[in-house]
Amino acid sequence: MSHAMRAEWIKLTSLRTHIWSLPVYVVICLAISGLMGWTSRKNTGIDPVALGFSGLQSGMILMVILGVLAVTHEYSSGTIKSSLLAVPQRGVYYAGKLATLMLVTVVLSAATAAVSFFFVQGLLGESGVAADAGIVGRMAGAAVYTALLVAFSMGLATVLRSSTVTLGLLVPMFFMLSTILNNIPATRTFAQFLPDMAGSLILRRDLPPDAVLNGGTGLAVLAAWAVVTVGAGYVTLSRRDA
Repeated sequence: MSHAMRAEWIKLTSLRTHIWSLPVYVVICLAISGLMGWTSRKNTGIDPVALGFSGLQSGMILMVILGVLAVTHEYSSGTIKSSLLAVPQRGVYYAGKLATLMLVTVVLSAATAAVSFFFVQGLLGESGVAADAGIVGRMAGAAVYTALLVAFSMGLATVLRSSTVTLGLLVPMFFMLSTILNNIPATRTFAQFLPDMAGSLILRRDLPPDAVLNGGTGLAVLAAWAVVTVGAGYVTLSRRDA
């Protein structure tokens, strides 16, 4: 397993587009959070916790793209064959790829969530809140939320083996479908169980009045989605030729 993870780390850091996406993710998250905090600093009735993490939901698409490309690039370039020669056990290869990307995501998103929160609270001034055990838990939850979305996306990419098709499904789902369904009263409850919407509840202090999930159960729903796609990816990888 460690051999597989080292190989995946080398692959990740050897591609310039992959390695540059990491600092870009941090910049986008902090820029959007800062903008939201600055424009909301004089408003009343705000959720300072949600504002503190507001950039993470936009920035996470970069980590999703990174996870998808880490899978599909091997198929488009043909390196999947040499990867499986180096790690013949497909389950170990698959677990190593998932573990490496999720570990990178957890570390980076946890640090970004902490910086983003304190940055925005400073901008909010008296409207900001101090960090307590609940806030620290949400920082950790933000890291888990992003990592589970990456795992969900990588599982789907393993099934589809195409970055175009996979991102063609995920980007509209995360940025259009979820928002549209959440704004329609008849479909609002259903929308809360979509992977991105369910997991994002951990980033809020004040939940919507009609919420049927909370931060913990929302992460559990997202984890269930991730288990389904990761499991489907494993079955596909095990049974289909490279």
